[in-house]
Amino acid sequence: MALGAATLASTTVSIAPGLAGASPLRTEQARAKAIYAQILSMNARVDTLGQRYDLARIKLRSISHEISNTKVIVAAIERRVAKGNSALRQDAVFAYVTNGAAASNNPLFTSKASTIGATNVYSQLAQGNISTTLAGLKSAKIRLTQERSLLNAEKAQAASASAAAARAFHEAQGLQAALQRALNQVKGAIARYIAAQEAAAARRAAGRIHSSHPGQGYPAPPPNSRANIAIRAALSYLGVPYVWGGASRSGVDCSGLIMLAYAAAGIFFPHYSGAQYADTVRVPLWDLRPGDLLFYGWHGDQHVAMYLGHHEMIEAETTGTRVHVTPLRLGYGFAGAGRPRV
Repeated sequence: MALGAATLASTTVSIAPGLAGASPLRTEQARAKAIYAQILSMNARVDTLGQRYDLARIKLRSISHEISNTKVIVAAIERRVAKGNSALRQDAVFAYVTNGAAASNNPLFTSKASTIGATNVYSQLAQGNISTTLAGLKSAKIRLTQERSLLNAEKAQAASASAAAARAFHEAQGLQAALQRALNQVKGAIARYIAAQEAAAARRAAGRIHSSHPGQGYPAPPPNSRANIAIRAALSYLGVPYVWGGASRSGVDCSGLIMLAYAAAGIFFPHYSGAQYADTVRVPLWDLRPGDLLFYGWHGDQHVAMYLGHHEMIEAETTGTRVHVTPLRLGYGFAGAGRPRV
C-alpha cells in the first residue's frame, strides 16, 4: 500500500502543472482524464482487496469454529487426565495393599492352596489396571499438549490474516477516496471555466447582435415565414419528454424536434444533427436570426437546438429532460449556427 500511495503522489505531481502552453480548461481536462484513469485502476484494486478481506474473514470464522471445537476436545482430555490420575492413585494403593500385609487379613485370600491362584489373579488384574491407566494417561497428556499448541497456532494465524487483510483494504479505500476528491475538485474547476467561457461568448454575441440591429436585438421573421412556422411548431412540443431516436408527440430527441418543426414549414431535414449541420448554411453570430439552428460537437454531430430570439433557444436536450426553452449557449462545444436552405 505504501507503493500505491507513492504512485498516487508522483502521478498527482506530474499532472498538476498542466500542459505547456495549454489553456486552463484543457489543462484541467487533462488532469481529470489522468485522475479518472487512476480511479479506474484503484477501483479494480479495491475490489480485489475487498475480496481478499472477505476471504480472510470467512477463514477467520472457520478457524474460530475450529478453536471452539478444540476447546471442547481440550476440556474432554483434561477430564480424562484428571480421571486417570485418580484411577492411578487408587490402583497403586490397592496394589500395594493386596501385595503386602493386608493380604493375610483379606477374607478373599487364605493360606489354602486352592485360594492362592485367586490372589495372584486379582493382583495381576490390579497391576494390569495400573499399566492401562498409565498408558492412557500418557496418551491423553500428549494429545492435550498437541491440541493446546494447535489452538495457539490457530489463534495467531487468524489474528494475523484478519489484521493484514483489513489493513490493506482500508488503506486502498483511503487512496480511492483521495482520488475521488481530487477528481471532484478538477470537475469543479472545469465547470467554472466552461461557465466563464459561455458567459463571455454570450456577452460577445449579444454585443454583436445589438450593434448590428440597434433597438431590436434580433430581426423578427415575417409572420408567415417558414422560420416562424417552424418556431411555432417547435414550441408546440414544449413538455414532450426526450426519447433517443424519437420523432413524435410521445417523445423526441434533439434532431427529431428540429426535423418535425421544419417539416411543418415544408423544409425536410434528416433525423441526425450532423446531417442537419451539412444541410444548412453557416451564419455568423452577429447575423443570428430566429429559426436558425445551433449546433454542438464536431460538425454538429452531438446536439442541435433552434434559436428563438432574445438570446433564447428551444431544445430536446438529453435523457430525463423535456423539450424546454433555455438561455442561448455559445461556450464549450458550440460548433456554429446554420440557416435552412430555402
